[in-house]
Amino acid sequence: MAADWTPPPGASHEMVCEAETSSEALFVCMDEACARRVVVGKSRPRLTVIDRGDFSARHVGSLGGVAVDEVSVA
Repeated sequence: MAADWTPPPGASHEMVCEAETSSEALFVCMDEACARRVVVGKSRPRLTVIDRGDFSARHVGSLGGVAVDEVSVA
C-alpha cells in the first residue's frame, strides 16, 4: 500500500473531542452509524483506536483552531 493512500472521495465524517486531559484527547465520530472512537496523544504522538467504526470513511476533527469574532470587508 502506498504511503499517500486516502479513502475514496465522498465518505467523510466529523469527529469531536468528547474528553480531554493534559496528555490525551478522546475523539468520537458524530455519525451515529459509524461510532468510531480514538484517543490521540498530545505530549507524545500516538493514536489508539478504541472503536474502529467505518474504516473506509475519512475522519476529520481538531482541538481549538481559529475563532473569528467579527469580519469586515473593505
